[in-house]
Amino acid sequence: MLDAPVSGSVPQVQSGTLTIMVGGDRAAYERVEPILRELGTPNYIGDNGQGLALKLAINISLAVQMLAFSEGLLLAERSGVDLQRALDVMESSAIASPMLRARASLIVDPPADAWFDIRFMRKDIELALAVARQLQIPLASAASADTMLEKAIELGYGRRDLAALFRALEGIADGGADG
Repeated sequence: MLDAPVSGSVPQVQSGTLTIMVGGDRAAYERVEPILRELGTPNYIGDNGQGLALKLAINISLAVQMLAFSEGLLLAERSGVDLQRALDVMESSAIASPMLRARASLIVDPPADAWFDIRFMRKDIELALAVARQLQIPLASAASADTMLEKAIELGYGRRDLAALFRALEGIADGGADG
């Protein structure tokens, strides 16, 4: 058995450029690696479960980045900066990771179908927090992201793309939930 979680969203699926993290028997990986290459770039990580551990590590960063970006954007907007202007400058600044550049436009023009919805991100963050408890390591920013993801779900954004964290923060700021 192999675990083979992926990193990427709808655009990466469509272009066959997913990052695939595989855990399990090396010989089994070598047999299926050509098939996995059809979907993207497979990476042998190690034993079973290690592919998933790396996927969770990546999703911690994605959730925290989207939350921090949304907080900064909300601060700029509520300070009187035009939302589109703030987005344009922020996504060309030092903070512009590939994920933020890909999702910035989704804040003002959300996709009909989520690339990666808030419920699924929360599930991954909760799994990461559970692993962290077992390993006795702190994940303070992941815990903060988990709280905000939970509030976003309570406000009805659970099935929306992760970029909807910005709209959820607006709702919280406007009294939609305790912020």
